[in-house]
Amino acid sequence: MFYNILDSWKAVSSKEMILLYLGMKLTALILSTCFCMALGTTALAQNDYIVTLKNDTLRGEITKPLFGKHRFQETGQSKPLVISEKNTSAYHRVFNPTKSETFVARALPNQSKLRFLQLHEQGDVQLYEFEKTTYSRYGNTIVTSWYASKGNGPLFSIKTTALSFSRAEKEGNFEQLLGDNPILWARFKAEKSFSFDMLRNYIKLYNQEKQNTTSAK
Repeated sequence: MFYNILDSWKAVSSKEMILLYLGMKLTALILSTCFCMALGTTALAQNDYIVTLKNDTLRGEITKPLFGKHRFQETGQSKPLVISEKNTSAYHRVFNPTKSETFVARALPNQSKLRFLQLHEQGDVQLYEFEKTTYSRYGNTIVTSWYASKGNGPLFSIKTTALSFSRAEKEGNFEQLLGDNPILWARFKAEKSFSFDMLRNYIKLYNQEKQNTTSAK
């Protein structure tokens, strides 16, 4: 009987030891994963940068507090910088290997005040987005507007979610950007669509064809 009790105790102890061992391995795996994620986040943060008004590129980490503007912590510096149009001409923030965003300080058409516009496409034609939130007792309204420029030229308004009766004007603006490629412009006109996706797609096509033409020379 004594040996039966001893064998039972050994069996229970063995099971407990196995469970303890597996628990330790799992804990080690979780800690290792968290450590690697922390290293990855730190490495990605080092890809954040701002471009100063003197055209200097500074690298570090960009964060967005719950309220207020983005903040930039330069590598090797202790005091963060509040990003504004008064000290930064552009900034780039990386969230993960496949997601990032770039903002550029530009003045909207017929305005002198600089605002940060999100850069969606870069090339011979640059595509920007500006969001404006209007607050009222009936709720918040977000208006998304797209602007585009050619080279170092001015911005043209090409699309907005606001109630607008200037479709013909915006199509004219878009023609000024893409019209020097008559074949591509004819294809666009044949689409009979002026959606956000369509505009972005044809800006991509225009830039790609320009790039191919330049590379072929």
